[in-house]
Amino acid sequence: MLKKISRRTVLKAGAALGVAGAMGVPMLGSRSALAAEAKVSFQLSWIKSIQYGGYFAGIENGIFKKHGIDPTFVSGGPNIDPVGNVASGSSQLGDRPIGPLLVAKEKGIPIKVIGTVFQKSPFSIMSLAEKPIKSIAELKGKTVMVATSGMPLMRNLIADSGLKPEEVNMVPSSPDPSALVSGQIDAYCGYLTNQGVILETRGVKLYALNAQELGLPETTGTLYGREDYLKDNKDTVVKFLKAASESWGWALAHPDETAKLMVEKYGAPGLDYKAQLTEIKASTPYIDVGAGKTKGLLALDLPLFDKIIEVYRKAGMVKSNIKAADICDPSFIDAALKA
Repeated sequence: MLKKISRRTVLKAGAALGVAGAMGVPMLGSRSALAAEAKVSFQLSWIKSIQYGGYFAGIENGIFKKHGIDPTFVSGGPNIDPVGNVASGSSQLGDRPIGPLLVAKEKGIPIKVIGTVFQKSPFSIMSLAEKPIKSIAELKGKTVMVATSGMPLMRNLIADSGLKPEEVNMVPSSPDPSALVSGQIDAYCGYLTNQGVILETRGVKLYALNAQELGLPETTGTLYGREDYLKDNKDTVVKFLKAASESWGWALAHPDETAKLMVEKYGAPGLDYKAQLTEIKASTPYIDVGAGKTKGLLALDLPLFDKIIEVYRKAGMVKSNIKAADICDPSFIDAALKA
């Protein structure tokens, strides 16, 4: 059952849209307002869809303009290297799941995490409701589709359950989870808010084990930037994060309008309204939770990141003594949420 978005988040989003005039902020079309806007290029991990709906709702409703930011959201995709584009300076900011950012940081790429949209990962082990897999132990002898990059984490999770990794048949995944319906696999590892929504909108009933609840924490939609840019442009970054947090608050409070915006104006061609609406509603409990609920949307929870790093280290994907404080700089989002 979906959790309701917090009253605090809704009120904050509404206030963001309503106080501009009272605070003496120039009208959006005025020359003085436009002159103050700082251009920011943001590299998305994937194609433009509802998983980025908050940002585009902020553009549509003038929230970024109100805070003096003129953002460009650059589409990602299968042939795009998002972290490489930020590291090279093609874009100043970007978003990724935390895993690739940890790996990049350990390789010496000078980036810092400054916020996160999904405080709790929707990454899940999905099976058909008519043939549910209700525990890791029940994966024994089963065929599971897992992204190649995620196999070390799954092997670690399987070993922690008492099974031997070789007792589970893991095969490389594809973005299309239809192999689960056809019976070629017994379980599919992916995002309940994405691949899960694809199946559910086709009438497929699922049983899902949330990986974070099983001991595999992760954040997604995690915002980051190159260290030198962040250091030299703190005011701009804080304004961007303040606008982004307010924009996500508006989007979660107005899922129907946000889904419509993505399908009709901002999203990649061919998006389905029902699927987009279902996805943003399903995403709310993973965004408006934890630090996102107690401190404000996009807030950073450093103890959570330390847990994530420890899991990656145990799985052999992180080999150094890196800590959350080495990759995260919460000063930007703290300043944005404080104002």
